[in-house]
Amino acid sequence: MSGKVSRQWLQWANKIEDEVNCDVEAGLDLGKNLGDYLLKSQNYIDRRKLICLLKEELGNLLSEEEIDIIANATQNCVRDRIQVKIQSTDVA
Repeated sequence: MSGKVSRQWLQWANKIEDEVNCDVEAGLDLGKNLGDYLLKSQNYIDRRKLICLLKEELGNLLSEEEIDIIANATQNCVRDRIQVKIQSTDVA
């Protein structure tokens, strides 16, 4: 196993626990840090698709380096916004 937790795996594990009516809690015990762990373990935007879209729309105006900078900034912005959402639900 790669050590990365995918959304599909989490859904599968949750379904199995529900089916057997228990909470195994196997694996890392991240507790309140689970949101941070998930944010760091996966990108919420498919980078390849993002780059393709930016090149299609802006490729004649911007260099590949500039498009890469925009893609990085976009992914970071999405990660930060999701982190704020997760933290606000942790507090509630």
